[in-house]
Amino acid sequence: MRVPTFVLDGCGDSFHAADEKQQKASTWLMALLCHHDHILWLLNMTSAGEKQHYALVLVKCLFEHLPAIITVGLLYDIGCQLEHSCKWKLLRDEILSRLKFGISIFHAYGHQWPCQIVYHP
Repeated sequence: MRVPTFVLDGCGDSFHAADEKQQKASTWLMALLCHHDHILWLLNMTSAGEKQHYALVLVKCLFEHLPAIITVGLLYDIGCQLEHSCKWKLLRDEILSRLKFGISIFHAYGHQWPCQIVYHP
């Protein structure tokens, strides 16, 4: 079951990592890892803040190297927001249909984000 759009709309403001005004470092790297924690691809981010295009490039690169029958579980610190952004067709439907988004415990622990609440229409 997908989280409704109105719930995700209120979720994005809760994440401090996405706030480029709260810059905490001068060097940013993003990596795509396998489940063994081996780096598959690494990229140098050129700006602060949570720029989803970096994650989307890594996902697109991954799917260029996978058979069409593979489903991927994507653990991303703001996975709910990345999935929500995909409504703008940032990834092809054949990729989106094979992606399952998740959020790491690092960002979810001890907080009640709107996207974590079980929704019953």
